[in-house]
Amino acid sequence: MKYFALYTFAALIILLNCWLFKMNVWLMLFYQQQFGLMHTCTVSSIVSGIKPFVNAVVIALFIMHISAHYRLVNTVDTVDLCFRAAFHTTPPIRLYSLIFFFVSFAFFLGTFALFCVEFISFGSSLGTAADASFLIVPMLSLWNIVPLLYYDMYNRIVRFYCRVLISSLDKEHHKRHFSLKFYYEQFLRITNVQEAIGALFNPFVFFSLAWSMAILCLTIYFLTQPASTLVDPISPEFHKKPGMVELLNKKVAFALGWSLIQVIVAALNILVICSAGMQTNETTREIVDHVLRIVPDANADLDRFQISCFVHKMTTQFMWGMTVWRAFLLQRTTFFTLVSVIITYAFLLLKLKENPDLSPRTFPYHTITNHTLATVATTMMP
Repeated sequence: MKYFALYTFAALIILLNCWLFKMNVWLMLFYQQQFGLMHTCTVSSIVSGIKPFVNAVVIALFIMHISAHYRLVNTVDTVDLCFRAAFHTTPPIRLYSLIFFFVSFAFFLGTFALFCVEFISFGSSLGTAADASFLIVPMLSLWNIVPLLYYDMYNRIVRFYCRVLISSLDKEHHKRHFSLKFYYEQFLRITNVQEAIGALFNPFVFFSLAWSMAILCLTIYFLTQPASTLVDPISPEFHKKPGMVELLNKKVAFALGWSLIQVIVAALNILVICSAGMQTNETTREIVDHVLRIVPDANADLDRFQISCFVHKMTTQFMWGMTVWRAFLLQRTTFFTLVSVIITYAFLLLKLKENPDLSPRTFPYHTITNHTLATVATTMMP
């Protein structure tokens, strides 16, 4: 009963996204049947239509890990109290929150503006059930970006604690203020925060990288295929309706615009996840580097033992650091590997395109009736 309202609201949001995804699948199958799989309409409906599915999965993942979220918040609060008492400083949470809400609002405003332009371009009028689209369509895109910003914000908090610890360790060269045992305790608290972040965000990181790579590869595959316009697969009867041609081409233009937004979100997922995790892991390793620069006293066996503890803890970073579901650490090599895969895939497709013997087979298009044309003109959704 404690989280009944939260679970109920999340269930309603998930059901809404599932229904929207079902409608997008129906639209994609319709375009695939009429125009072919690699036509502009079909591909754009796949790329932009995946948003509800991503939202439903991400919301379900966070709801299933609600206890891990509360553990993360409590862990950060505990570390903040310790650092405030010892170093008299605290992370600029207000600044991080301002960045979070500013980027979210800017993204919402951009998608809202695009939908308004589309709404006006087709001469639609208010006063129908479709008015809810003014809120639903921008929210679909916003839900894709909010968890990513939340993940980045917690990584910024961890890096702030690491920098405070590094700054204090640098001062130890001039005058000893704290023992290495004290620094090791604070280091363990920071690693506990990272472990709590992983417990909450690891499934999200893995899923986000997976669907982002899929979208980028699909986009590259589409761009490397022979150019196709909406007019090509239409029967000769269609050319007698120039107004319908202009209408459908306008629909395609806006569909490509929504697809471009989704491609940008996919690229941001890869860039932000790899960048945030990489910086956090590297900043954490810098703590050990600064510890090793401290020369122990002649008979300070305890200092030597604490240094050994630091080094041993860093050897287990794959267990508590920023990882992809503990499969591998987020490092520079991770980002370069993902980029290399995308570039290699693009060059491979371009090479196959140049070889006519390896070109994919083409299939005849279905004949489209006037009823089908009207359906296409009225059912295309962002």
